Amino acid sequence: MLKKILNLFKGWHEKKIVLLLLGTGSTLVLGGIAKEWWLPILIPLINNQFNQDIPLPDDSIDYVVFAIGLVLIGLGIWFYFKTKEKRKLQTMLQIRHSSIEAGDYSKVDVDLSNYNIEPFSIIQTEELKNINEQNLQHALREQDKIVQKILQRLDGHTDIEVSYWGLAHIPLLVLLGYQIADKSNSSYFEWNQNFLKWEKVKEKSEVCPPLMLEEDISKQTVDETKEVIVRIGVTYPIHETDLNGLDLDKFNSFYLHLKPPHRNAIKCMEQLNEYQKQFRQLLDKINQTYPHLEKIHLFYSGQPSLAYRLGSTISPRMDKEIWVYNHLGIASPKYNWAINLQKAGNPVKIKITGANQIGNEES
Repeated sequence: MLKKILNLFKGWHEKKIVLLLLGTGSTLVLGGIAKEWWLPILIPLINNQFNQDIPLPDDSIDYVVFAIGLVLIGLGIWFYFKTKEKRKLQTMLQIRHSSIEAGDYSKVDVDLSNYNIEPFSIIQTEELKNINEQNLQHALREQDKIVQKILQRLDGHTDIEVSYWGLAHIPLLVLLGYQIADKSNSSYFEWNQNFLKWEKVKEKSEVCPPLMLEEDISKQTVDETKEVIVRIGVTYPIHETDLNGLDLDKFNSFYLHLKPPHRNAIKCMEQLNEYQKQFRQLLDKINQTYPHLEKIHLFYSGQPSLAYRLGSTISPRMDKEIWVYNHLGIASPKYNWAINLQKAGNPVKIKITGANQIGNEES
């Protein structure tokens, strides 16, 4: 709690000190020269305007006040650059991930001047204009290259903040979170399409509804179950009928969802943490229930920040093979391709399931 409070006011007192020094110094400088420079101009104007005969003062410049003002201004400038240099030691790795559209990364709702920003761009928009295995493989190779650079940069550095800025397809988002995981402190920025700017997922706590769990475990017995379905509906509902055409209707399924799902549901970090925890608990339950489990089919509708966090909570030691599906939104099947999760440097499998073209995700 103390750390959150300190982070909230981080840099606040330095800025106030700088403004105080500059403001006081400027006031003293102007006060010291006012009698000599301002009044000879101001008093004649008053006399002419109001037909008065106010005499000019014969006092000279107050050099002591003037000198003190200059000293304070100098101290303010010095303190600004000194504290700015100190704050720049805080490094942010800014992951700019775009496969659907690109956002203007200069438009953001918080002050990032305290950070030394190191951008890492993962751009896959061209590859995903037309979906085929060759384009997906190329997109995955490019993402893997950047991920390995990020992991090398983070190696041995626990004081670096990883910041995720994503406008990408869900399978790529979950894969990225899975590969980078929680290597250091993380922050998340969501693109607000109404205001055309990035908005940080805030640290402040808000009352947020929990995810509800629905189970359909009547299709297979515990012993014969080798594959299950996990659906997560945060932004939009994911109905069982949405999976028609994928040949998955014989498997048991688990549905985590808001009631009702809605856009821009994620409001704060505490909510991300809680939903990530609920997802991890569900995976543990599935692993413990089905001793012969081999594969999980994951379907997600929600914001990029949560997709990344869900990926980061999946463990190659604890979980079986996980396939993540991309929502097409038209035709049948509504999910047109999928990938399995692999750590950086390992080949990712691709499955084309639908029409040979891309559509907008419901995210």
